[in-house]
Amino acid sequence: MNKRMILMSMKASIITGPEKSEIVEIAIPSISAEEVLIRIKVCGVCASELHSWLEGGYGRRPILGHEPVGIIEKVGSQVQGFEVGDRVTGLIQNAFAHYAKVNYRLIVKVPEVLDDLEALGEPLSCLMSGADRTPVSPGDDVAVIGAGFMGLGFLQLMALKGAGRIIAVDMREESLEHAKRFGADEVYTPQNVKPEYKVTEWRHMDQGIKGMDVSVDATGSQGGLQLAGEMTGVHGVLSVVGFHQGNGGLRNVNMELWNWKAITVINAHERRDAVHIKQMEAGLKLIANKKLNMKDLITHVYNLDEIDKAYDAIKSKPAGFIKSVIKMD
Repeated sequence: MNKRMILMSMKASIITGPEKSEIVEIAIPSISAEEVLIRIKVCGVCASELHSWLEGGYGRRPILGHEPVGIIEKVGSQVQGFEVGDRVTGLIQNAFAHYAKVNYRLIVKVPEVLDDLEALGEPLSCLMSGADRTPVSPGDDVAVIGAGFMGLGFLQLMALKGAGRIIAVDMREESLEHAKRFGADEVYTPQNVKPEYKVTEWRHMDQGIKGMDVSVDATGSQGGLQLAGEMTGVHGVLSVVGFHQGNGGLRNVNMELWNWKAITVINAHERRDAVHIKQMEAGLKLIANKKLNMKDLITHVYNLDEIDKAYDAIKSKPAGFIKSVIKMD
């Protein structure tokens, strides 16, 4: 008998306090008729959950992790299109554990040619859906503010959509070097952005200062959003890709400037599960056909009992850091 199938409990990482997690033994999830049980192989560590880790899970002792790849170990009686042994990714919660369950409609199969680390479905679908919502015409000038994991993925997709020139902006010189490697044509720190790339006054139009056709805020910060607004040209597009946390999510924007420039503001986030799954499949196809490089965005790999180190890496950004992933024992 398969030893794994007679196990009744599993290891999981829970948040127990500010910047502190621990490994606990809990019951393996039971599944309903439309669910599958997945043995987690890897799970990405998302910056959107950083605040929960910093704040100690807000007293809930949660199991975080929503970017896994794993193997189906059990299928419910009404599951269609999947079977035991399939390698999958998807919209899966509570994945910093050896097992997780999910409705079969929220997963996709991972192409055989892909490594686990490059097949993290949830962040991929966020990038793909965000790029799909961001209008880019062939030859457009596109600025991507923030050259972290999401920014580096997004600038690649902007190139695929036909951007004529991609300008990356980040506070860290190392991040700008990453941006060059992943396709940026020009890179700047915020204070060194060329004046002709900002449209902040009426006279700039008369002076022929064009700004960007499309500006992307991939920082989720006040400063990044402000700079993206300044770089957006008249009748240009400002796409908000970054997840804005902190300060209750409140941000100050120059609405007079935005109104005057008649810019189009796009919320590049997507809430429809079916759209996420469709975009996830499309993204995996791009990766499989070497059109999108996600593998080289994974720079730091940790074990399940090292989740605190993985989150701290997001906060402290050690040398070479882009993205951390948890690999199960």
